[in-house]
Amino acid sequence: MTTGLKQAELNERLARVVELGQREASRGGQPVLVSTTARVPHVDPADLFDRARTDERTYWEQPDKGFSMVAIGEAARLTGGGERRFSQVAAAWRRLLSRAVTDTSDDAPVAAPLCLGGFAFDPVRRREPIWDEHPDALLVIPRFLFASSGGSTWLTVSAMVGPGSDGRVADAVAADLRDILAGGARVAGAAESGGEAVPEEDVEAGRWQGSVAAVVEDIRRGAVEKLVLARRLRARAPRPIDPGPVIRRLRAGYGGCTVFAFARGGSCFLGATPERLVRFERGVVRADCLAGSTARGGNEREDEALGDALLADDKERHEHALVVRALRDALGPLCSRLDVPATPGLLRMPNVQHLHTPVEGVMEGEWHVIELAERLHPTPAAGGLPRQAALPLIRSYEGFDRGWYAGPVGWVDARGEGEFAVAIRSALLRGNEAVLYAGCGIVAGSEPEREYEESCLKMRPMLWALNGKPT
Repeated sequence: MTTGLKQAELNERLARVVELGQREASRGGQPVLVSTTARVPHVDPADLFDRARTDERTYWEQPDKGFSMVAIGEAARLTGGGERRFSQVAAAWRRLLSRAVTDTSDDAPVAAPLCLGGFAFDPVRRREPIWDEHPDALLVIPRFLFASSGGSTWLTVSAMVGPGSDGRVADAVAADLRDILAGGARVAGAAESGGEAVPEEDVEAGRWQGSVAAVVEDIRRGAVEKLVLARRLRARAPRPIDPGPVIRRLRAGYGGCTVFAFARGGSCFLGATPERLVRFERGVVRADCLAGSTARGGNEREDEALGDALLADDKERHEHALVVRALRDALGPLCSRLDVPATPGLLRMPNVQHLHTPVEGVMEGEWHVIELAERLHPTPAAGGLPRQAALPLIRSYEGFDRGWYAGPVGWVDARGEGEFAVAIRSALLRGNEAVLYAGCGIVAGSEPEREYEESCLKMRPMLWALNGKPT
């Protein structure tokens, strides 16, 4: 490190909090979390992700906002299971913080220490082995967290210190950090790592469209108002697929989205989602209503015509209105003020445009971002309405485990603030295989062929990111 904080100075700060942590652990008779934060020279987040000498790493970037986080290694983890998974990890995070020893920086973009991770879409379903590394709830406190905003970067180093710990803890962490800062990338630049990932033939297309027709009939009978039906597509490459080049394409092509990657063990769940579930900061809550979609046009006139048609489409407006209503019902009772635009606008992505309504409110009382995520998930844009009737139907019609697809992924800091996104436009990488997911909101008037075409449109970003060429 040639500018900013010198390695020796960081080592001294780490040794100091480890010593304090050891004293606290000895008093309480159990390990405590220690963390120190300092400003460091800026390093490209994708390069940092590549340099990691571990499969335990996380990538989170909002390119257009100039904000990113890269988490490497694991100081501690919080897990939960079943329908109480949100409250379980929130309680575990509070307990861990209650005795933590920290030396943080007030000017950092996040209040360290923090944890990053995600939640399964539906914990009451048949589990599949491909999601073994991504359980019902997993939040990781990273050993190293690089957080960047506006071109400046802060590093938080964390470790668990037990009653019998000594200076070797700090020495081991410092050695790992030197390896990361000096190491070369796993994959050079945007080099291809696995070769072309070729999608398998979709032999289930007819069955999926039949399910759409059955859901429309369920809606006609009054079983649900709306149901989001997902499908998946497998693609195979000749060699293992490295997430690095995929991340670089997503950040370049989808700068208005949240680009994420959660690598655990032998798998990596990644994507570029346009949909924020919730952001909570300084008492203000923000959320997105995103439902109703159409393609982009080949030129400006065609693009505007498609957008205008979407705004005028009764079926799409009805689908969107259900999402807005549910979000207002969930957040309204918690807020002293809730601002919801009367009509939706358009959120334009490179290959698709959506009806979009941003919501912002001022919260009353003490809240935690995980509690808000629990209250909102799954929104009708990812599950259906009513929620309790929709989830059993999703299990029966889809016949596969969504895992973290369409679940909340994100981060929470030491103040209980943070952000979770809905993990759509995503894929799970395992070896030389990628499993892509897409879902469509089915309401009265939905047409099976049109919904299937929309699902294909939504899979294009990940197919492009895998191979670097149009699909």
